[in-house]
Amino acid sequence: MTCPTREEAKEIFEEFISARNSSEFPLTKEQEETLRKHCNCVAEIACKIAEKTGTMNSEKAYVMGLLHDCGRIKDEKAENVFHGFVGYEYMMSKGYDEIAKISLSHSFYKKDFDISIYSQSHQDILKSKQIISEMEYDDYDYLLQLSDILNNMGKTCSIEYRFRSISERYNIPNEKILPMIDLLNERKRYFDKKCDCDIYQMLGIKEV
Repeated sequence: MTCPTREEAKEIFEEFISARNSSEFPLTKEQEETLRKHCNCVAEIACKIAEKTGTMNSEKAYVMGLLHDCGRIKDEKAENVFHGFVGYEYMMSKGYDEIAKISLSHSFYKKDFDISIYSQSHQDILKSKQIISEMEYDDYDYLLQLSDILNNMGKTCSIEYRFRSISERYNIPNEKILPMIDLLNERKRYFDKKCDCDIYQMLGIKEV
């Protein structure tokens, strides 16, 4: 399993931002600012939680957080792709299979996920499900799922707040969101125990 260093990850991050902005579908100034804030915040959250566990590699967690959305190198809507699958292929092409795995797993909390929840490219989602079915999730997958959901467009937030935002943006009905909220709260309790503290308190998150 391979993972870049923090400095290499920062170079890759700038590389995919630059590539997106040089494409037919560049990020707007607001989109780039939001993406930068989100990825950097997720990296910091993952790093803090990993360090607090005393058993996980905080540098590795930081790198995974920074690059988890590298699939944004393409525009999901305009190019009819799924950023998780794009990120997987992008990182595999660079030989960073651990980051490729996180690119996919951070979006899929269960391997037997409901395809209908996802509005992105049906073909990419099906390919993702096949790849995910052959993966074994570990604590880094769970950590990045939690860290990603604890930040909404650059704002550190509760699980419930983030899912409300996702529901509104992607028009996902509540009955499909609630099971995911329950599952992510399980992830939180898991890391509460590993860190011997309340993750929300550690990160200064109010339950809203």
